[in-house]
Amino acid sequence: MNSFECRGIRKHFKGVKALQGASLDIKAGEIRALFGGNGSGKSTLAKILGGVVAPDEGEILIDGKEVSITSPRQAKRHGIVVTSQELSLFYNADIAHNIMFNTLPTRGIFMDRRRIEKEAAQSIERFNLADSKHVPVSELPDNKKYLVEFAKALMQKPRLLIIDEITSALFLHDFEIVRDAIFELSQKGIPVIYISHRTTEIYNVSKAVTVMRNGVTVGTYDLANTPRNELLRLMTGDERGEEAPQVDSTPVFSAQAVERPALAVKDLDLATFGKKISIAAQRGEFIGFSGLQGQGQSELIRTLFGTRGHVKMEILGKERTFHSPREAIRHGIGFLSGNREIEGAFSDRPVRENMDIVRSYVLKERPLSFAATVKEYNIVVDSPNQPIKSLSGGNQQKVIISRWTGVRPQILLADDPTKGVDIQARREVHQIIRALVSAGTTVLMASSDDEELVDIASLIPATRIMIFYKGEITETLTGGQITVPRIVSSSLARGAVRA
Repeated sequence: MNSFECRGIRKHFKGVKALQGASLDIKAGEIRALFGGNGSGKSTLAKILGGVVAPDEGEILIDGKEVSITSPRQAKRHGIVVTSQELSLFYNADIAHNIMFNTLPTRGIFMDRRRIEKEAAQSIERFNLADSKHVPVSELPDNKKYLVEFAKALMQKPRLLIIDEITSALFLHDFEIVRDAIFELSQKGIPVIYISHRTTEIYNVSKAVTVMRNGVTVGTYDLANTPRNELLRLMTGDERGEEAPQVDSTPVFSAQAVERPALAVKDLDLATFGKKISIAAQRGEFIGFSGLQGQGQSELIRTLFGTRGHVKMEILGKERTFHSPREAIRHGIGFLSGNREIEGAFSDRPVRENMDIVRSYVLKERPLSFAATVKEYNIVVDSPNQPIKSLSGGNQQKVIISRWTGVRPQILLADDPTKGVDIQARREVHQIIRALVSAGTTVLMASSDDEELVDIASLIPATRIMIFYKGEITETLTGGQITVPRIVSSSLARGAVRA
């Protein structure tokens, strides 16, 4: 494929103008970043090029000749492969069968298991999946699932690869492996369209970026001559660019003003590591968890929420014991996950139902005003009855956040809550967290993005960052210690390779 172009692509979904004349052209071997906010049309364009969604208008040209793409099968005949945040994996199968799924070797009418394992072996080794190769994909952590998704795309030998947000779940070491694979494709003359919310990645991978806003292509820019704040201005249309949002002057709740901790656990079992952990957090305090990949941060969050069974803790000086998330909720604990599809949204259910489910169905309380909540959280929605999956990722996440803020939890547990949302939506989420902390809620949050933790620390003075390694807290950072280099160096203190 020497060139690929799409012109004037338009797509409406039940009155919503997802694309309003989007255009893109890319040459052989080029890595083109595609950047824009949630709802800008990036993923819709990727789905059209991959044959998942049919355009209402527009042209698609390969090497100057117009082609028709009406199905994923037809897209693949043209060599177009899309790998996206919406995983297309078989969760009861192992890694090798998933990687080889689109090119499964057979012996007669049966799958040739020996060839499957042999041909997938190089990819499994390349993407550091060997330690999990016999495990069903359903049991893999999110970052490994996305590596399997990417490896499966490469196995199809694309002539145009479209990468839609799969890196949002990856750790630094994972990203570096994916980046090297992308560079290798480029050197072979294969064009790549790279969609990501993370500006650091875009500058790391691409030389040029096409910006989209409100379903329209704003333009294509040379990244060497486009500063980050200018890129953000182009994305949002906000002349302030990357200026920090105005912080309200409401006094932050003083964590030191309360002697009793909001939450205290002693010798809590982290089963995966065979370790016990103790932690205490005050009201009006933000505690961020960082460290290497899979060192216990997420497990602690889920254990505290009762997903691992029996848990005992003190809440505002009173001993509490519960055995399930439902009981945790009734004790004033909320849980916010960045994995919307599996742990957050009820995709086919209405927005209103997703918003009210905890308050109405668990706590049996009267729901809050839908109109007031939508306005407060700046949620872009046409109707309370539309399915939540029809919203952009950032708006879905704000609906889910409102589910918890609406019950005013004493403790909010969060695991990578801004994964896969754009910079503007992420800022809004940070301001919501700040408002909760200001009102006295304790927030414990694991994040795979060190910059995010630093950003939140700049908003919330009562912040501690705890570094995890093999199920233990090895260091706690406060105040001026909370910087990206310090978090990284603390995570590496035991000589491990950062992932």
